[in-house]
Amino acid sequence: MTIIKKFEPEQQKRQFPKKTIALALGILILLTLLEIWVSNTVIIYSEKFEKLSSLEKNLRMENQILENEIAQGSSLSSISSKSAQLGFSTLQSIKYIR
Repeated sequence: MTIIKKFEPEQQKRQFPKKTIALALGILILLTLLEIWVSNTVIIYSEKFEKLSSLEKNLRMENQILENEIAQGSSLSSISSKSAQLGFSTLQSIKYIR
């Protein structure tokens, strides 16, 4: 009796299919482009935000100046000097009409 053993070739190492590699590479390129677009968008909006912040600062300063002018113009000393310039004077005696 003879024992014959057949030698089968070793199985090849499992390699990634080409489709999987191409898909992974495509996704990587897509994500890279998406990251570039997002960073550019953030830069553009940050510049707009900086301009709006400076405009807000200028408007707040102008508002404070106008509030100071209003307070100064409505003070009693300012009103009394303007009324004197217009010819108004203080009452000397009160006269009642019956």
